[in-house]
Amino acid sequence: MKPHNSKTFALFLLAAMLAIHVSMAWNSRDLIRKGYPDFTIFYSAGKILREGLAAKLYDEATQYRIQQEFAAGVSIRQGPLPYNHPPFEALLFVPFTYLPYFSAYLLWNTINLLILCWLPLLLRPYLPILRPVPAPLCVFIALAFFPVFIAFLQGQDIVGLALLFALAYVCLKKEADFSAGCWLGFGLFRFHLVVPFVLILFLLKKRRAILGFLSVALALVVVSIFIMGWNQALSYPAYVWHVEQTMAQRMTAVPVGMPNLRGLMDTVLDRALSKPARDLLVALISIGLIILAASKWRGRNFDLGFSLAMITTILVGYHAFAYDLSLLLLPMALLINYSLQQTGLNRRWVALFAPFAVLFLTPLHMFLALHSDRYSLMALPLIVAAWIIVRKRSRDVMTTRAADSV
Repeated sequence: MKPHNSKTFALFLLAAMLAIHVSMAWNSRDLIRKGYPDFTIFYSAGKILREGLAAKLYDEATQYRIQQEFAAGVSIRQGPLPYNHPPFEALLFVPFTYLPYFSAYLLWNTINLLILCWLPLLLRPYLPILRPVPAPLCVFIALAFFPVFIAFLQGQDIVGLALLFALAYVCLKKEADFSAGCWLGFGLFRFHLVVPFVLILFLLKKRRAILGFLSVALALVVVSIFIMGWNQALSYPAYVWHVEQTMAQRMTAVPVGMPNLRGLMDTVLDRALSKPARDLLVALISIGLIILAASKWRGRNFDLGFSLAMITTILVGYHAFAYDLSLLLLPMALLINYSLQQTGLNRRWVALFAPFAVLFLTPLHMFLALHSDRYSLMALPLIVAAWIIVRKRSRDVMTTRAADSV
């Protein structure tokens, strides 16, 4: 297929996916007004702080009472949609509670949309491929990506985390490691998607990045203690584990629905191994993947190493939903930019793009999530992409050694 025809086909496909998303959002408008989206947890957490009930931020009776004030029409809940994020994040949503729920939801998504507009502008100095591409087209592509759409539909905070990873990328690229660590520290509102990346930096001996991360982490712990009090803040890890177990029992957050390594192992080995054996296997493989990602980041091709580290982070994260795959926007942009700079579009790199192309197929997401309950299979394209990057990095090392020996 000629390049011009390929671009036309790609744009047509993206437009079709975006049309599906717009249709889904329109059909969900009444449910959004009633309080069905995940934004409910952020709004209720903000209201709890605003009412001076910070010590009861994780009290389910208080959460349910607050949510009944603006989401009483949600018929599927017999209790609260639990706020399980760290205390410090709740502060961010206090200003939103001065607006009605639906208005706050629209404002929050407007902010996320502005972040999407800013991301290509932030990355343009480092990604030449983005320079001729208008920012609206970049946003169009992002919104055609099902995980990003779901993040907006649910009113989630993952787009903010994508921005923090982008800022960390820019700082690491400029060798401002301490600042990079600080940006990652601010991402601890989703600690399970940040800590694996920080572990990779630790293995790379990025001491200043680790220092920056720990500095912000300590500050956020102090803020959380100030918000809730010492005893309540210390009980947060136990509460998160309680919510995880409760949601698993209610079949609202089960591993087979998670697009990560844990979900994939539960899907494939459900009958072959017991749960403790599967968990042990996942832990061992996760450690191996983190070590592998760190080893392949060393040397040249910074963007390849960063991309592999991000993909690995998503795979080994303990918890994941569809919208968490929004983080793939950055490694996808890095890999496309790198490949076009090196050799242009050839068969080898088309093989790399193929896994990500699969992730742009909204009907596949919907089928796996809604009909087959096997959304964990979405981890497979990530594994394929990671494997291709590892092979590419290995070839680069062999080529460098051969050149040095001449």
